[in-house]
Amino acid sequence: MFESLWLESTLDQLAIIYIAVDAQNRARLSEGVERLNRRLSSDPLDVGESRAGGFRVAFTPLLMVYFHVDEMKRRVRVTDVIAYGN
Repeated sequence: MFESLWLESTLDQLAIIYIAVDAQNRARLSEGVERLNRRLSSDPLDVGESRAGGFRVAFTPLLMVYFHVDEMKRRVRVTDVIAYGN
């Protein structure tokens, strides 16, 4: 298992996105984040696409999520979320 850590600034951005969408999309957003957290905890290197510097990007409903995997410490650090799609 991997520990999943979200930067405070990333959680703030997620909250801004969450507030900006309607109730139906809030449910989709919440479910997508929960599903992503489960996947990041079990096998983060199988999630999304690789990027430079050990970073990865994944897409969930309404979000593009950037994260970094530290295999030695078995830790995933979510560094950014961007509103994406509909």
